[in-house]
Amino acid sequence: MGISSFLFGNPLKTESMESERLTKVKALAVFSSDAVSSVTYATEEILFALGAILAASYAMPIAGVITALIFIVSLSYWQTIGAYPNGGGAFAVAHENLGEFFGLIAAAALMIDYTLTVAVSLSAGAQAIISAFPKLGGYSVTLCISALLFLTICNLRGTQESASLLSSLTYVFIILMFMLIVGGIFVKAPPAIVTLPKKTILDSAMILLLLRSFASGCSALTGIETIAGGVTVFKKPRSHNAQVTLLIMACILGFLFIGITFIAHKFHITISPNETAISQLAHKIFGSGFFYYAIQLMTACILMLAANSAFTGFPRLASILAQEKYIPTRFANLGDRLAFSNGIIMLAVVATLLIWMFNGDCHSLIPLYSLGVFISFTLSQAGIVRRFFKLREKNWIIKALISTIGAITTFITLLIIVESKFVHGAWIVVILIPLLFAMFKKINTRYLETNTELDLKKGGLGILLKSKQDLMPKVVVPVSRIHKGTLAALRFAMSLSDDVVAVVVNVDQKEVDRLKLAWRSMNFSVPLTILHSPYRSVITPFLDFLAEQDARDPEKGKAIVVMPSFVPGQLWQNVLHNQTAAIMKTALLYKNQASEQTRVIVEIPYQMKM
Repeated sequence: MGISSFLFGNPLKTESMESERLTKVKALAVFSSDAVSSVTYATEEILFALGAILAASYAMPIAGVITALIFIVSLSYWQTIGAYPNGGGAFAVAHENLGEFFGLIAAAALMIDYTLTVAVSLSAGAQAIISAFPKLGGYSVTLCISALLFLTICNLRGTQESASLLSSLTYVFIILMFMLIVGGIFVKAPPAIVTLPKKTILDSAMILLLLRSFASGCSALTGIETIAGGVTVFKKPRSHNAQVTLLIMACILGFLFIGITFIAHKFHITISPNETAISQLAHKIFGSGFFYYAIQLMTACILMLAANSAFTGFPRLASILAQEKYIPTRFANLGDRLAFSNGIIMLAVVATLLIWMFNGDCHSLIPLYSLGVFISFTLSQAGIVRRFFKLREKNWIIKALISTIGAITTFITLLIIVESKFVHGAWIVVILIPLLFAMFKKINTRYLETNTELDLKKGGLGILLKSKQDLMPKVVVPVSRIHKGTLAALRFAMSLSDDVVAVVVNVDQKEVDRLKLAWRSMNFSVPLTILHSPYRSVITPFLDFLAEQDARDPEKGKAIVVMPSFVPGQLWQNVLHNQTAAIMKTALLYKNQASEQTRVIVEIPYQMKM
């Protein structure tokens, strides 16, 4: 068994794809890990933004509004799943109903959101471990990247294996959170000594704090949209199974979020740089025994595995964008294990850079997080409203009204997030989205230009296939010294034509003298032309010589270049050689040509045995 097979498993046949579909039980674990795990830091972000004094009065009302928002958005996406049984991600919905511009904005926002999901989840998971084991405080980035590497390998092995891994851990986490909430309700909390603020709610500074707290708490909604974009991975009937899974996830998420906020309010939890809010609650309710460490372990696991939902969504979105020619088409290809390997690897690389840049600090990453989520929410719901108005299906007015409420609600939330989080890091996302949009358009334009230029409709096949067998082509063989690769190239060139010339550029007179002597001693029939290079350039004199050959006997077309090269026995040995053939080939391919005729370049590699 090779290393690749050991790490990623044996290749799967395309026919095996149907067996990779998920049941509702496994899909809930895969898709809800991101949304449900957000309860471990969403409440903490509300408390962090409010401070101890304001949290006593406003944490629960803000949590109540966010919980209502969870159900509004979930109901809107329930309709999206019904309208798009083959997957209704924000890009597909916005692109089809609102046009290319808004579709690409949604795609850019989603790609940023998926990447931040990985970085935020892993960073929060590392903080959960550090809360239980403070001596690991300096290893946050190491913990994050180790978990990211593990997740990447699991997803490269295929959907079914990662789903099996997630199922038990997700459900154990949910059960422990239920136990924490129930325990918090019945355990008596110490009385709080809280000094009420002198300023009223009408004070502008307080209003800004409340808005900022609301925007931070909206990170609880991240992950809700993932099911709508991943309907195709469900077992049949896909739409029904996806809708049921979405509603169950929304109920679990809403209960856990409002419950954790309630007991955090009851026990007067304050934010500590050394211990998470969940850790403080577990300490107060269960002490420092088995249940405390079980909660911390499962919190770390679910947060680190929450990134798996992004590993499901990001590669599929990349595949759709690649099929539409907005990113390189290689992202549309399924790997050996029926996973979109290129998208998985790209997500892992970018998430690693984010974790490293922000030093694995969850609080620093959160301000970037919710903006992309609510952009995609708003555009998706607006697109569904437009679709209902166009098709006017049964009960379309009621459905359109529900999605309109969802679109308006998420748009208002988006404005609040932009206003309150802009200076705290959201400006980065505001800049990145237009840059990604421009990149999508540039790539798409290039693909369209390429297809137009290669299209056979531009010219007749008879002209393209016109025979020139009666004309011997002109062949040029660049050489530097005589070796087995040179002989192979000369042999091939002479099989093409009698009009062959070998060329060497004189950058070292001693080497040229040795070549001339060897050439005469071997009695080659191919003439050797020496090009002078006063500035020691190899490329320029050779290109000038080719231009002269092209001008000679123009009826024969451009000169064919036959290039000798050798391939080292091991990959790393390439750094020991000048790679002149590769450099020369690149210069030939990308030099602006006066003629539309294509230059034929033939490389004759000689494979080294060691």
